[in-house]
Amino acid sequence: MTALDAALAGRPLDRPLRAPLFAALAADVEEVPLAQFLADPGRRARIYADLARTLRPDVLVVDSGSGWEADAAGVVRIADLLRRTRAVVGEPTLLAVTLTGPATAGGPLAGAVQHVLAAARAAAEAGAGVVFVDERVDAPPDGYARAVTPLWGALKFMRALGVLKAPWAGVLPRGPFLPCGAQALDRPHGLAVEPGAAVPPGHTAALVTHTEDLAGHVPIRDLRAALELLG
Repeated sequence: MTALDAALAGRPLDRPLRAPLFAALAADVEEVPLAQFLADPGRRARIYADLARTLRPDVLVVDSGSGWEADAAGVVRIADLLRRTRAVVGEPTLLAVTLTGPATAGGPLAGAVQHVLAAARAAAEAGAGVVFVDERVDAPPDGYARAVTPLWGALKFMRALGVLKAPWAGVLPRGPFLPCGAQALDRPHGLAVEPGAAVPPGHTAALVTHTEDLAGHVPIRDLRAALELLG
């Protein structure tokens, strides 16, 4: 059983999977403007690989909400970035990507889910072992749980872990995904902490990440310390 399987099943882990968000902060490491850095997949893959070797996160999130949407061009770009990163980052580091959730994307829910599903499938095929679905709306729209069921099923089939990152993730019926918010749950779950903050003592989360990218919140010199605070 892999760590992902154990996390989803709620089996004990030696420690939570650490999934820090520093994709945008990596631009500061290179001392280049963020837009220029994000437009260069080769440079991004190389810097991510260097950071992975130095910081040893369990999950390397290659895009932590830097404006990428689940459109056709975005799917191609993120798949290319994942393949490049996979080629230079060794195991056992898992690769992950953050997708804008269908409720946050807006428009008819069914259509938005299909766009996210296609993007998630492409990301998994390109090497993502974890797919964060990031929702920034106050509450799930009517029919949300049923509408996103095919998304979690597709990721499970492709042996990728789907993580619903939303304040209300824990209110949805249990399914083949990991709910992730700021509060601990009585079932397998993840925790999202503020940049530079520590996880609460005694937590039982299987995965710990940040609420947003560390860029603008944590100086480069404190990057290692911020990661260590995740557990």
